[in-house]
Amino acid sequence: MLKCNQVSRMVSTDDDHELGFMKKVEFRLHLMMCTHCQRYVDQIKSLGTVSRQKAQELEASDEQLVRMEGKIRKDVGGS
Repeated sequence: MLKCNQVSRMVSTDDDHELGFMKKVEFRLHLMMCTHCQRYVDQIKSLGTVSRQKAQELEASDEQLVRMEGKIRKDVGGS
Protein backbone atom coordinates (compact mmCIF):
# COMPACT_ATOMS: atom_id res chain seq x y z
CA MET A 1 0.00 0.00 0.00
CA LEU A 2 1.22 3.46 -0.84
CA LYS A 3 1.91 5.95 1.92
CA CYS A 4 0.56 9.51 2.01
CA ASN A 5 3.93 11.06 1.19
CA GLN A 6 4.24 8.83 -1.89
CA VAL A 7 0.75 9.73 -3.08
CA SER A 8 1.27 13.46 -2.54
CA ARG A 9 4.59 13.33 -4.40
CA MET A 10 2.96 11.51 -7.33
CA VAL A 11 0.14 14.03 -7.50
CA SER A 12 2.34 17.12 -7.21
CA THR A 13 4.76 15.88 -9.88
CA ASP A 14 1.97 14.48 -12.12
CA ASP A 15 3.51 10.99 -11.94
CA ASP A 16 0.11 9.45 -11.24
CA HIS A 17 -0.58 9.34 -15.01
CA GLU A 18 2.48 7.23 -15.77
CA LEU A 19 1.82 4.40 -13.30
CA GLY A 20 1.47 0.73 -14.16
CA PHE A 21 -1.81 -1.07 -13.55
CA MET A 22 -1.05 -2.27 -10.00
CA LYS A 23 0.33 1.10 -8.86
CA LYS A 24 -2.80 2.78 -10.22
CA VAL A 25 -4.91 0.35 -8.21
CA GLU A 26 -2.85 1.09 -5.07
CA PHE A 27 -3.10 4.82 -5.77
CA ARG A 28 -6.89 4.72 -6.15
CA LEU A 29 -7.33 2.47 -3.11
CA HIS A 30 -5.29 4.87 -1.02
CA LEU A 31 -7.41 7.80 -2.19
CA MET A 32 -10.60 5.88 -1.39
CA MET A 33 -9.45 5.35 2.19
CA CYS A 34 -7.49 8.52 2.97
CA THR A 35 -9.51 11.72 3.31
CA HIS A 36 -6.34 13.76 3.76
CA CYS A 37 -4.99 12.71 0.37
CA GLN A 38 -8.44 13.15 -1.20
CA ARG A 39 -8.43 16.76 0.00
CA TYR A 40 -4.87 17.28 -1.24
CA VAL A 41 -5.78 15.99 -4.71
CA ASP A 42 -8.85 18.26 -4.76
CA GLN A 43 -6.70 21.25 -3.74
CA ILE A 44 -4.14 20.53 -6.47
CA LYS A 45 -6.92 20.24 -9.07
CA SER A 46 -8.48 23.50 -7.85
CA LEU A 47 -5.12 25.23 -7.97
CA GLY A 48 -4.63 24.08 -11.55
CA THR A 49 -8.09 25.28 -12.54
CA VAL A 50 -7.58 28.70 -10.96
CA SER A 51 -4.12 29.00 -12.52
CA ARG A 52 -5.47 28.23 -15.99
CA GLN A 53 -8.32 30.73 -15.54
CA LYS A 54 -5.90 33.41 -14.42
CA ALA A 55 -3.56 32.64 -17.31
CA GLN A 56 -6.46 33.00 -19.73
CA GLU A 57 -7.40 36.32 -18.15
CA LEU A 58 -3.83 37.48 -18.65
CA GLU A 59 -3.79 35.98 -22.15
CA ALA A 60 -0.74 33.90 -21.29
CA SER A 61 0.81 31.83 -24.04
CA ASP A 62 0.89 28.03 -23.86
CA GLU A 63 4.60 28.19 -23.08
CA GLN A 64 4.01 30.59 -20.17
CA LEU A 65 1.22 28.36 -18.87
CA VAL A 66 3.48 25.29 -18.92
CA ARG A 67 6.18 27.22 -17.04
CA MET A 68 3.64 28.43 -14.46
CA GLU A 69 2.28 24.92 -13.90
CA GLY A 70 5.81 23.54 -13.56
CA LYS A 71 6.71 26.18 -11.00
CA ILE A 72 3.54 25.54 -9.02
CA ARG A 73 4.14 21.79 -9.02
CA LYS A 74 7.75 22.32 -7.92
CA ASP A 75 6.71 24.71 -5.13
CA VAL A 76 3.86 22.49 -3.94
CA GLY A 77 5.91 19.30 -4.19
CA GLY A 78 8.72 20.78 -2.12
CA SER A 79 11.37 19.76 -4.63
